[in-house]
Amino acid sequence: MKHPIRAALAASAAAIVVEAPAQADERAEVEAVVQAVYDVISGPVGQARDFEAMRALFLPGAAMGAVSPGEDGQGQGRIITLDDYIERSGPWLVENGFTERPTRTETTIYGELAYVRSAYEGVDGQTGEVFVTGVNFITLFKVEGEWKIASLLWRSADADWPVEAAFE
Repeated sequence: MKHPIRAALAASAAAIVVEAPAQADERAEVEAVVQAVYDVISGPVGQARDFEAMRALFLPGAAMGAVSPGEDGQGQGRIITLDDYIERSGPWLVENGFTERPTRTETTIYGELAYVRSAYEGVDGQTGEVFVTGVNFITLFKVEGEWKIASLLWRSADADWPVEAAFE
């Protein structure tokens, strides 16, 4: 006669093995969307960005924004739309060149909801030097079988808040 606890553990282990590839596929899909955002905003001086491709990665009404300590150290933030971002940053990206690349990423998936914490470094398109580091906090929803960004908020790193602090 089988021991009931051993049988339950064996069944649980089998379920984990069966679910693991599906979860790995979901993680790869989510991280591909995040990488696509990095790719679309990155490029050399003079290169137009494919903002239609960027729009396809986001849900309608998605929020973007940056937070910082603010002048008085009490914090400040600004929420903008994707179109605001394109209007404000698009010309600058072309004129100056800019590459943003992930340096560390952690992804959590819960059903049709994903949360990605992605450290980044920004590279000056003219000098090739890293001039900014920080962390993107990205929320994605799986809608009609596709992962789409619902929000993308970021904060540049500084002495009080180094990148590593976002991953503790």
